Amino acid sequence: MITELELHNFKCFRRQPIQLGALTILTGLNGMGKSSVIQALLLLRQSFMDVRARRLMLSGELVDLGTGADVFFDLAEEDDLGFIVELDGSHRFEYIFQYNRSSDSLATRFGDERRVSVAKRTYLDAEGNWVPVDRHAMRPYRAGALHQISHFQYLSAERLGPRKLLPWAEDQISRRSLGTQGEHVLGFLARYGSEVREPTDPRLTHADAKETVEGQVSAWLQEASPGSMLDISELREVDAYAARFAYQRKGDVASRPFRATNVGFGLSYVLPVLTALIGARAGDLVIIENPEAHLHPRGQTKLGELAARAAAAGVQVIIETHSDHFLDGARIAVRGKVLDPSLTRIHYFTRHGAEAAVISPRLQKDGSITEWPSGFFDERDENLIRLLAPAE
Repeated sequence: MITELELHNFKCFRRQPIQLGALTILTGLNGMGKSSVIQALLLLRQSFMDVRARRLMLSGELVDLGTGADVFFDLAEEDDLGFIVELDGSHRFEYIFQYNRSSDSLATRFGDERRVSVAKRTYLDAEGNWVPVDRHAMRPYRAGALHQISHFQYLSAERLGPRKLLPWAEDQISRRSLGTQGEHVLGFLARYGSEVREPTDPRLTHADAKETVEGQVSAWLQEASPGSMLDISELREVDAYAARFAYQRKGDVASRPFRATNVGFGLSYVLPVLTALIGARAGDLVIIENPEAHLHPRGQTKLGELAARAAAAGVQVIIETHSDHFLDGARIAVRGKVLDPSLTRIHYFTRHGAEAAVISPRLQKDGSITEWPSGFFDERDENLIRLLAPAE
């Protein structure tokens, strides 16, 4: 598990450590730096698919950030940009790049006479000191920090809306990838939907629901949008899948199945989110931006609860959200003893001029939060004060 990410001269951060937990929630107003934390992880992932990489790949499969000038901190006092990734609180990877202003690129930094390693690996010894890893011990870590994670799943805020068909892509599905827009969700469910989750898995809901990935996705779909039922059709002749949604509430007659394009955005947007959280296995990393998009408050709360349950199942979950309902769902799960509060991290991002700042309230066993800085999900209270004020 990634336990800390430190950003140095990256976008709006001069030098900022960010502690990460089994469940990490990133919040704050727009443009405060939340996405930058996620982008740092995506950059490292796509840059070191080839461990011989000599530069930071700003454009790739996971993220496209432009040029060096677009990601280099405006007020930087030196030309180095760096990331430090700590795994399991015991191994630390340092990635240092030098910004070349003439070529507007970020390449591996060179020393006076020898190249400084792209990833310096250190570990925490018994005395609490960070010391270099010897050659033998380096072998399990040779591929880089983010490649020690069994599977890496990222869903961007710009997911696909309703579509008549979604593509079948063997290379993506074999990697258990949903695609950054959730475009491979139906293929994933068709391939891995029969996987059985253990009876003790905290993500299981409804005693009468199947303990398979597809069964639990369907059950949570009904939690998020009561009465919704999913049906997937495989169309191999055109290398595609089609989804239809029907509705049936207790005591009602089920509706006929409707095309995804006829049931609005909510179900199509939430389906990859549910699948990512339920389809992930212990040791996986799941990063989701704005999981609450196009969902009503009940559904947003249920997603927060499911994210906490996924974290309790051993999945590391990082969420960027603007939803107080999502946060409430996670708080309810902690209060219900589903997830220990020590495994959670909440970060509220604000800004002072060109430089971002981070406030990190703590979640407690009863679901309460230690501090509520100005702007941290307080708009409901502010609005209520205005509504209760005497009319002029």
